[in-house]
Amino acid sequence: MRSLISLAILTAGLLPRALAIPAFPGAEGFGANAVGGRGGSVYIVTNLNDSGSGSFRDAVSQPNRIVLFAVGGLIKISSRVVVSHHVTIAGQTAPGGGITVYGNGVSYSNAHHTITRYIRYRMGKGGDSGKDGLGIADGHDMIFDHVSVSWGRDETFSINGDISNVTISDAIIAQGLETHSCGGLMQTSTGGVSIIRSLHIDNKTRNPKVKGVNEFVNNVVYNWGGGGAYIAGDSAGQSYANIMNNVFISGPSTTISPFT
Repeated sequence: MRSLISLAILTAGLLPRALAIPAFPGAEGFGANAVGGRGGSVYIVTNLNDSGSGSFRDAVSQPNRIVLFAVGGLIKISSRVVVSHHVTIAGQTAPGGGITVYGNGVSYSNAHHTITRYIRYRMGKGGDSGKDGLGIADGHDMIFDHVSVSWGRDETFSINGDISNVTISDAIIAQGLETHSCGGLMQTSTGGVSIIRSLHIDNKTRNPKVKGVNEFVNNVVYNWGGGGAYIAGDSAGQSYANIMNNVFISGPSTTISPFT
């Protein structure tokens, strides 16, 4: 009887997450149950301006929003865009070639329960030195799907701090700028970062560099440089990682083995 009671308690503890509504059909990994802006208001981006009414910056600045796009094209930003919590960014709704956000990078710090899909973030040489293309410092329950991030001045896609339940799926993390040229830190104190079916390409190192609880599944890493491809540990903490079915392909910049 005691065993049955223990099993019932354990099962009850697992039920809420198991029965949660996924972020979208087919969502996977630690961040699969992100809520996003579900139940909130719909905000339609109607222009490519840096700021103001109808802009992308204005759309993501407040919580509890589902962000749709009536325009496609290039949004040039002069300062970092800060994404609020409980926001869904549905880049697949943009017409034409979709949406590219170019300039000083994007912050998802403390952006709990965000869903970001089908959007391109480009930083470039015009971005502030020492800043990440996409940065997260603290937060939980986020999923980035079919997102392309490139040209970071520090890390290209960086996760640090008190982070849990994050998924990066079907994404591209590419071409961190010299001299640093890093794909990204995936370092958590509480854990739970999934990288699934994604491409790290043309980053000298940190493709990614991990600490905490991670899974790295069905990815491709191409043309890492002298700093290595997948790096575990070496950051004053332990790593607990599942590394499965990945392909590491050396390129013209590759000088060492993929694992360090």
